[in-house]
Amino acid sequence: MLQELVLEIFSEEIPAKYQKDALKDSKILMNKILLQYGAGFDKIESYISTRRVALHVTGLLPKTLDVKTLKRGPKLSAPNFAIDGFLKANNKTNNDLLENDGYFYLNVLTEGTNIKEILQEIIEQFIAEFPWKKTMHWYVEEIDELSGFWIRPIRSILCIYNDEPIKIFIKSVGIHTSNITYGHRFLSKNPIEVNSFEDYEKKLEEAYVMIDYMKKVGYIDIEIAKMAAEKGISVEKDENLLYEVAGLVDFPFIYVGTIEEKFMRLPKEVLSTSMKVHQKYFTLTYPNGVIAPFYGTVTNIPGTKTMFDGLDRVLRARLSDAAFFFKEDTEISLDAFAQRLSSVIFHEKLGTIGQKVDRMLSIAETKEENRAISLCKADLVTQMVSEFPELQGIMGAIYAEYQEEDLLVANAIMEHYKPNGASDNMPLSNIAARIAFFDKLDTIVGFIGIGIYPTGSKDPFALRRCGFSVIRLICDSEFNVLNGEKFSYFVKAICNAYSEQGIAIENDAAKNIISFVNDRFKSYVEDKLAIGYQFIDTIVESSDDEEEFDYKEAMEKAKKLEEFSKHKDFEIAQNAYKRAIGFIPETIPKNTGEMVFESEYLTKLHNFIEKNQNTDFEEMIEISKLVLDACDNVFILDKNKSIRDSNILVLNNYVRLIKKTVGGMVYTKLNPQRN
Repeated sequence: MLQELVLEIFSEEIPAKYQKDALKDSKILMNKILLQYGAGFDKIESYISTRRVALHVTGLLPKTLDVKTLKRGPKLSAPNFAIDGFLKANNKTNNDLLENDGYFYLNVLTEGTNIKEILQEIIEQFIAEFPWKKTMHWYVEEIDELSGFWIRPIRSILCIYNDEPIKIFIKSVGIHTSNITYGHRFLSKNPIEVNSFEDYEKKLEEAYVMIDYMKKVGYIDIEIAKMAAEKGISVEKDENLLYEVAGLVDFPFIYVGTIEEKFMRLPKEVLSTSMKVHQKYFTLTYPNGVIAPFYGTVTNIPGTKTMFDGLDRVLRARLSDAAFFFKEDTEISLDAFAQRLSSVIFHEKLGTIGQKVDRMLSIAETKEENRAISLCKADLVTQMVSEFPELQGIMGAIYAEYQEEDLLVANAIMEHYKPNGASDNMPLSNIAARIAFFDKLDTIVGFIGIGIYPTGSKDPFALRRCGFSVIRLICDSEFNVLNGEKFSYFVKAICNAYSEQGIAIENDAAKNIISFVNDRFKSYVEDKLAIGYQFIDTIVESSDDEEEFDYKEAMEKAKKLEEFSKHKDFEIAQNAYKRAIGFIPETIPKNTGEMVFESEYLTKLHNFIEKNQNTDFEEMIEISKLVLDACDNVFILDKNKSIRDSNILVLNNYVRLIKKTVGGMVYTKLNPQRN
């Protein structure tokens, strides 16, 4: 016997954007629930379509697993009747008794439960715990109350175990399970009775429902590519659109339509975005990348001439709007649009976009930077970007080229939003990279400066992503966005720019901003270099001066520290560093140039450090051994001030040497910032 469970939750339409995650989440959740109940099974597969979430569990044993437990009974001093009652209740004899910690115990075997008896609880838990991002509940007449929560109202639940329909009542949604499902909303009229997963999948496909989501994605991808190839063109890859349209249809029917020639004069980005955003159409291109006068689309029912004419007509209306917006926008200069930014709010406490541009201009250095910054946000008030926010930056670059701006300036306008996350491409010019850095840092300074931080999973202003992008621009970019300055210089400059505009920034804002970006830096290095968090944490927290902190140098030190940590005698250096830093006070004695030592240990340590300012791992171990010898054999905090100061200065020089070489030393707690 196959020992399979088939479960389907059939509902109203599931939004396409949630289906891909639901495919994964349903499998994970069912696996967790079955393990909680002690069910034995081989494999779980999940399926999803526009109106259903389905699961196929193979090798599901008829009973949950037996469980052996040690059951505690009466105390050893308990009367005989209590002990006899304990034995009788568990069907055991005196020979089965175990003694421990003053109590009697029994090994008790709890037999597994018939899987059919707990299916109702499993389904209830599955519905209750499903991690939809948004849910709803609805009135259920059968129970005369509101249902449990689901993405959309549930209409039926199919449940089959070993070819047998399981008929149970799911109270949370007021539905009796059965072996009935339903096909395509328009192409299949009658209920479908099934008795196995093979039967379920076969009959649904006959009823125009492709339940295998990834199979449907692949089918759409291949079929559109085939139809495009017949015309000598290809499909522009767009994975997000591919998954979205797969979630909009139960069974995909492919059609390639025509774009009227008069619209082909529009920029490619305008055509593609207009088709994608409003119509979910695929862009088709010639081999040289030029957009072709065709589009690809997926429908949920077979096409007719009337339908195809309608698709073309709707697209024509959309592109007519786009052509009108483009014409209107190009009749106004970007400088004129830029002047309107003074009326566009950036944030109620942080002024306007126009003020943001002015702050960025205050730290620009070249004529080209100034020009690109002054125009970089201008397209936000164009009609095209108002209709298609996805085109911000892109339209600015297109309009800049149209107005014959310098190509570097135009490209900087388009690229200053990059990188938008960990995997996004970097800006391709120094100007673009610098403006991207200014823009993102201004956002971080503003929000943290007024006390708005990300909390938990909530980050409505994407400050973590901004911080990560700032670090990428400093460390990943082939261009030097800092241009010889320290990061703290730009933080303070932007803080001052806010203040000069009359926007109140907290007194300790600069310190908090640097700390926030440093945290993003730690995550960045851990991800990029795949090294332990404790290494980069040590480098950052051991920095002598956060204002002079060099991120690229810190990355190299983190790599070197991790490498050093694998040395067979690394623990010697750890212990020496920890002991040395414990003697160093908050205020370091002044170095008068004369060192007074009463101990050969400290004299030897001093001389070794003086001769080894560029030390390797072996020399660091040797120096660390000298430190341990000194700490074990010398009273470091001598009563004589000159001797005490000299001892402390030598240990401080050792700590500085370690920091210079590998940035610090990992031990149980982060190194205190003392010197």
